[in-house]
Amino acid sequence: MNKARKTTFIISFSIYAFIALLILCLGDTDKGTEIGTAGLLLGLLLLLIGLALVIPKDSREVGTAMLLSAGIIFLIGVSVCSVYPINIK
Repeated sequence: MNKARKTTFIISFSIYAFIALLILCLGDTDKGTEIGTAGLLLGLLLLLIGLALVIPKDSREVGTAMLLSAGIIFLIGVSVCSVYPINIK
């Protein structure tokens, strides 16, 4: 994996981890739902930016990495939202 992909993965997952940690530290409400929603919104943001960066030839590598990151974050967000009804504390 080249440097652009590694950097994009590290940045996107560190942002998601920071958001999840912030949600866990603040508030008493539905943490699983909030983390899943944050994953959904971050995934949509990465998807839109990735699609915009895939079109020009110069930034195609970074755009592909952002699209891959969006897919993985969507997967994490969906799994958190689907596990939440089990009522894990």
